[in-house]
Amino acid sequence: MLPFIEELLRRLRMDGAVVDAEYGGNRSVQIRLGGRRVDHEVTLWTKEPDLEAAVTALGRDCRDMLWPDHTVESAGFNLLLVHLDEVIATRDTTAPLRITATGLQWPV
Repeated sequence: MLPFIEELLRRLRMDGAVVDAEYGGNRSVQIRLGGRRVDHEVTLWTKEPDLEAAVTALGRDCRDMLWPDHTVESAGFNLLLVHLDEVIATRDTTAPLRITATGLQWPV
């Protein structure tokens, strides 16, 4: 069971985006985003433990100020998706993006 990956996929699909997931070893997933969200395919890679750590840390840092009526995890996912939208809008996303235990790794 990969609850954080499944929640990420659910949230990515909420706006009608085309989202494909390819599961790998060590509880990893490669996600391909297309459709309305971007004009080209974006690849996002993470592992369940890293995603859980990132979402929890982000949520602890922002929940009380931004989403006080949410859980830490819900606030963390909200902020992670804000970061993802910002990266897609402002950076070259032709190389795969990664979510590590510290959050989304922005392309240089």
